[in-house]
Amino acid sequence: MNSATSQRGVSFIDMLITIVVFGILLAVALPNLDQLRQRQRVQLTAQTVMTDLQQARSEAITRAGAVHFRFSQHAAGSCYLIHTGSSGACRCDDAGQAVCSAAGHLVKQEWMPSSSKVSVRANVGSMSFQARQGMVTSTGSIDIGTNNGQSIRHVVSIAGRVRSCSPDGSFKTMSKCAV
Repeated sequence: MNSATSQRGVSFIDMLITIVVFGILLAVALPNLDQLRQRQRVQLTAQTVMTDLQQARSEAITRAGAVHFRFSQHAAGSCYLIHTGSSGACRCDDAGQAVCSAAGHLVKQEWMPSSSKVSVRANVGSMSFQARQGMVTSTGSIDIGTNNGQSIRHVVSIAGRVRSCSPDGSFKTMSKCAV
């Protein structure tokens, strides 16, 4: 046997160094992945709210009657409902279930549990889309965001039209909200 033969394989120390480097890279990447996931949840929820606002406006025009968009906050999460009937005919209970009186008809309900880390908050309790040209009473803004401050705001005009902006400018595809 020739003593100058080369050794093949990986030593224990090489393997340990590889594991340590991989662990460091993983520790750096995980928080960024969580932020990315939260950002995508905010964008998805904001798109759902936008679609639902447009649906409520369209339903009001089609039905030739008022359609209400009602918001509520609870310890376990946030909720919004789309319903017909009187403005107070439907509400979300503390468990996120829709409760309607005989005069109300639920069109749609969305519940965001606190565990999802995304909430929907409005500066009004409800918006009522009217049959005449889809106009809305109680105009307002709806913030969809996380606890770490990433948020998207939908501003609903009296004409029932919705525009979106980013309050802190963190969503580069949207304009920063005016103060």
